Amino acid sequence: MEKEIRLIEESDYEKAYTFQCEYLDRENFEDFMQRVKSDPDLYFVTVDGSEVVGICYGSPSKRNDSVINLNGIAVNLDVTKKYARVGLGTNMMRIFETAVKKRSYYIIGVGSADDPKVEAFYLKNGFKPTELVVKGSNLEEIERVRVIDYESGILRREELRRKYNPREVIFVLEKDLE
Repeated sequence: MEKEIRLIEESDYEKAYTFQCEYLDRENFEDFMQRVKSDPDLYFVTVDGSEVVGICYGSPSKRNDSVINLNGIAVNLDVTKKYARVGLGTNMMRIFETAVKKRSYYIIGVGSADDPKVEAFYLKNGFKPTELVVKGSNLEEIERVRVIDYESGILRREELRRKYNPREVIFVLEKDLE
């Protein structure tokens, strides 16, 4: 069966919820449903037959009313299934970008996982680093600093790690769709 990327449907809710909790955000089902219902045009699934093998979702930014945040994007990483690193994430991103433009937004923001492969994915897909966010042991925000590019951000991240010994230091990135 061919993999299909489409808006989430009611028949996907349970599988998408389980997938989202495994790969991205752990939340209760009611919060998941509120997320889906509040922005149904910004929640996509990749399906292979009846199996959800990828998700991509976002919402308007609470910090900047001209930005849509990409809140999560993930593909099944089971190496036996061969969904990872074959373009599914990039294809979901393109469809998400089209949905963002339909809402007349032209900037997508995202907070990256503190993982070089995830950062590389966003860079490859045209995102530019704008900030670093230092997160403490309870994921509280300790500091937020501007960065001008990825290379200088890497150096600044190491300084912040030495200074705070935080749980993580993540890049915040943006993509201009105009």
